[in-house]
Amino acid sequence: MLTATTISVADEANDSRLRLVRSAARLVHAESYHSVGVKAICEAAGVQRGSFYHFFPSKTALMLEAIEYAWKEFDRDGLDACRDQSLTPRQRIEGLVAYLFECQHGDRSRTGNVPGCMFGNLAAEATASDDEIRLRLLSAFDDWATAIEAPLAEALSKGDISIDRSPGDTAFAIVAELEGLITLAKVHNDPDIIRSGGQHMVDRLWHARETRP
Repeated sequence: MLTATTISVADEANDSRLRLVRSAARLVHAESYHSVGVKAICEAAGVQRGSFYHFFPSKTALMLEAIEYAWKEFDRDGLDACRDQSLTPRQRIEGLVAYLFECQHGDRSRTGNVPGCMFGNLAAEATASDDEIRLRLLSAFDDWATAIEAPLAEALSKGDISIDRSPGDTAFAIVAELEGLITLAKVHNDPDIIRSGGQHMVDRLWHARETRP
């Protein structure tokens, strides 16, 4: 039978696990996968290092959950713009660009640095040494492209854009371009690169059919 004490212990365990996941996502994003160790993650989470392996068999296992945690946040707060049927297809793509800019701008305001994309950073650093992380990131980028594909397909069907590839292929190209802009923003420590470059990308897509006011 569950008792109040049992529930309390369970809640505390769940809270400790979540703190580890959040701390891993934050630290790895701000620094790097290989430079952040289990000890630093446990200290940031306020969890005893000996308890770490009660929740996760390895750092890789924790990182996979941290990626999942970060992805759900991005899917909810960033990609929702691509699904908002109250907006035009162009506005949906512009909403995604605005979200990416605001994230990097907010981080620089808080820390002084543009951290880049957590998924892109991990792809550049960890995928050569850990196939599980590579496959999870591959799935994330696929899902990102799928979200972008929908407004592109709608714009194409309405004659609002003219593209020489399928909406799916174009969506993958957009993900690659946005990742490149985020990386340049990180190198220059300037989030405005995302805003200006992203707007140029949108203007280029709609240029054949629309003159921007």
